[in-house]
Amino acid sequence: MSASGRFGIVALVGRPNVGKSTLLNRLVESKVSITSRRPQTTWHRVEGIRTVGDTQLVFLDTPGLHDSGKRMLNRVINQTARGAVAGVNIICLVTDARGWRAGDARVLELVKTARTPVWLVMNKADRLQAVDQLLPNIDAVRGRHQWDQVVPVSAKTGYNTAHLLGLLGQSVPVGRPEHAIGEVTTLSRRFMAAELIREQLFRRLGAEIPYTTGVTVSDFTMGTDGPVTISAEILCETAGQKRAIIGEKGSKLKIIGVSARRELERLLGQQVFLEQRVKVRKGWTDDLAMVSRLGYALKD
Repeated sequence: MSASGRFGIVALVGRPNVGKSTLLNRLVESKVSITSRRPQTTWHRVEGIRTVGDTQLVFLDTPGLHDSGKRMLNRVINQTARGAVAGVNIICLVTDARGWRAGDARVLELVKTARTPVWLVMNKADRLQAVDQLLPNIDAVRGRHQWDQVVPVSAKTGYNTAHLLGLLGQSVPVGRPEHAIGEVTTLSRRFMAAELIREQLFRRLGAEIPYTTGVTVSDFTMGTDGPVTISAEILCETAGQKRAIIGEKGSKLKIIGVSARRELERLLGQQVFLEQRVKVRKGWTDDLAMVSRLGYALKD
């Protein structure tokens, strides 16, 4: 890459369930952040990388702010979300193009004091009942902040995402890339394995159970000729939750495992042997040591 290239870090922030993770995956053209139809699926800060020509962008997919902050887990997730904008070049506040919500205003209050350009990215434009709704909705939010850019997109269909990517590339500082060409994430394979299993918990289980379950990978062995071997523990808080996760004669856990294994094989490009165990750890979401074991840390 030439010395005149550009490099920048872009934070994707917003209330839960506005499509930040789907947008990240679209922008980097790879699945690096898990998704589901439920809010608050993202718990960690996820980094995705996109290199186009002499320009490299690092995207940070941040957790949506959790309304319930009593549990230790909720507290560290909220801290991750609030701290994600430090040191970035551009903040993209992602909203639902169908209308501004109170949750959007709360996120704006957190980021508008940063000495960083704030862009409004209106996602889910494809969900509008009519195309002519878009301009009035844009006009309605222009006065809420002195936005550096307002860009409507659809992460699901790809509408206008190339335009957003181009604008971001033009707006970040001149600089050299910090990551290898072709690298799409800084996340480890072990972390991705745990996340892909957790994604299936959100997709396959009842309303409340996924929010009190965690996944830790105890073994991740890359086979030279054979399959990748992964051993994972699914943590929950009650025996009832464990029964629900396992299902009748193990049927639910099998579905979770098969679906996660397919995603892992797609990610790794190799056959995967996945072993899952479900363990009850009462109160783990309020146990700092256990929360830290899953990769979270509460900073002073």
